[in-house]
Amino acid sequence: PDPERWAKDAEKYPQDKFAYTGVFDLWPKRDPKRTDNITAIGAWGWTLSRGLDLAFTIPEIDAKRSVVTGCSRLGKSALMAAARDERFAVCVPNQTGGGGVPLAKRDYGENVSTENRMFTHWYCTAYAKYAADPAKLLTFDQHLFVACVAPRALLVEGFGSPWFDTEGEYLALRAASPVWELLCGSGLPAGTWPAPYETSAIGPRLGYVHRTEEHGIAACDWQWMLDFADGVFKR
Repeated sequence: PDPERWAKDAEKYPQDKFAYTGVFDLWPKRDPKRTDNITAIGAWGWTLSRGLDLAFTIPEIDAKRSVVTGCSRLGKSALMAAARDERFAVCVPNQTGGGGVPLAKRDYGENVSTENRMFTHWYCTAYAKYAADPAKLLTFDQHLFVACVAPRALLVEGFGSPWFDTEGEYLALRAASPVWELLCGSGLPAGTWPAPYETSAIGPRLGYVHRTEEHGIAACDWQWMLDFADGVFKR
């Protein structure tokens, strides 16, 4: 890591003024000496679970048939929520980028270095120790995070920007697939990285699809998500 560059980026992208407000008042005051303070992604994931708490109190909602989703940083948060809260039956993270589904050891696009320079409120400071050379320093990778969702259903939706490394998302799912195969009997369908809009990599409980439109949830993303969830809940 380049401390001088990091300092310039911190000045360019000031986050401390707004990053730890609102829901953070529910936790003790942040200790700057700690490297594992609660982060924005952790907090957003936690609030998704609190929303599910509320859903379980509303008779008109079948909260057991829940789908958690989000795009970009909120896609990371949806994945975090599903990994920690087994009540989410289906998880559909959309365009998560680095720190979400893509393999970090690829060191591609939104990588560990840029994550720690540009989005300091998203990650605890302990994460920065891997930034210099993720391929050598990391003793784990995102497929292990992804596998925490199993045996519940997971559909990952990506798009074409190199920054979001959607091929890295597919490779992470391929690496995590044996967990679904063990627990569910089937994982990611056999094959190679599919072309945009191709749905051959969507299995019964683990799937991947990507497209070419701009950043954000598109109509086809909603359709893929609803079709996937319908298939899960009908089984």
